[in-house]
Amino acid sequence: MQMRSFLVAALAAGTAMAHMNMKDPTPLAYKGNPNSKEPNIDYSITSPITQAQYPCKGYLKLLGTPEGASVKTYAPGGQYSMSVEGGAAHNGGSCQLSLSYDKGSTFTVIKSFIGNCPTSSGGTFNFNMPSDTPEGDEVVFAWTWVNHTGNREYYMSCAVVSIKGGAAKRDAPAMKRDTAFASRPQVFQANLGGEYCTKEGVDTVFPEPGPDVENTSTSPGPAVLCSTGADAPEGSGSDSGSGSGSSAGAGSSSAAAATSQAQATSSAAAQPTTTAASQPSITGGVFLTVNPGSSAAASSGAVSSSAAASTPTTLSTVVATSAAAGTSSAAASSSAAAGGNSGSPTTSAKIPTTTGGAGGAAGAQSGACTDEGAWACASDGSSFQRCASGQWSAAMPMAAGTKCQAGISDTLNMRRRSRVRRSGTGF
Repeated sequence: MQMRSFLVAALAAGTAMAHMNMKDPTPLAYKGNPNSKEPNIDYSITSPITQAQYPCKGYLKLLGTPEGASVKTYAPGGQYSMSVEGGAAHNGGSCQLSLSYDKGSTFTVIKSFIGNCPTSSGGTFNFNMPSDTPEGDEVVFAWTWVNHTGNREYYMSCAVVSIKGGAAKRDAPAMKRDTAFASRPQVFQANLGGEYCTKEGVDTVFPEPGPDVENTSTSPGPAVLCSTGADAPEGSGSDSGSGSGSSAGAGSSSAAAATSQAQATSSAAAQPTTTAASQPSITGGVFLTVNPGSSAAASSGAVSSSAAASTPTTLSTVVATSAAAGTSSAAASSSAAAGGNSGSPTTSAKIPTTTGGAGGAAGAQSGACTDEGAWACASDGSSFQRCASGQWSAAMPMAAGTKCQAGISDTLNMRRRSRVRRSGTGF
């Protein structure tokens, strides 16, 4: 017993000289989490993770147990803060906050910090919960970090939280229009034997930072493609915040660009437009897919600019906004087929068949798929999936006030109703 107590004390003391971890919300297996119990308490929680430990250092195994109970509740559209602690900040670096609704298969970025994350003492960082964040009782909240100096490492702490519409919140600063949750990028992974690595001595600029970015870096630099050493494309961000470790919570320039594009779409007499997302060389994932049998998947190499320009994207999305009675889904579909995507459609817009899983969305797909990059919209238009790396992803709910056009195709057709003011009438 004395020997065990000595070892536990030694491990606990060692963490003070180790690296960094998320403190609030309290992570899985963290000694400060009231739900954590021996023998699952991680006294080395500040250490970087390995490829085998991704995601969440392997502690998502606690989901569905008392140790995996929710530790905090957030509300869509609220303004909150999270904190980091530890003893070796490696001169900061870049961090991301993300959410997973499918037990860690995918993580959607809600904010990126470029530079001064974490600070020497850890730091407190503000973020806005997107207004259309789906509700859930077992949502995984992740903090990820790529360090500025030292060994090329990747850190990840994960907490289980709840997202509820009636939760206490401070309203986030009003924005013209938030980027749809489903359109936000997946979390950046690096130094884990995959596609991306990071350089020492720079604050990594994420290839896909998302619309909410706080950039306080004085030495930003791109990630690199591990296979070639070539620079990866840098995402755009905003220069907000003071660099103190507490973000200003301001929207990013990329969010403003997305807002302007959405307004232009709305003013175009409800005519659908097609926008192609950029094509960073990312292998696999829900929103950036690679055919498992393709040469790109085998090599994971860089794609030349000429090839990228000539290859049709699988991320083309048609958004149809109705100003009064609504634009018919048939019109949106025909417009997309006529000129929305230069590539041939994956298939005609057939209605997905229900797989019948318990609790699944109407018309949800499951298991293996062959139409790589195809989108599947549920028969009631309330959720969607993606054929990614040969498997259908988990069903993701549509944003409030929007529905997708039921079927399977190479574009995700969405319809949004706009408020129209008339004398004596409402919405």
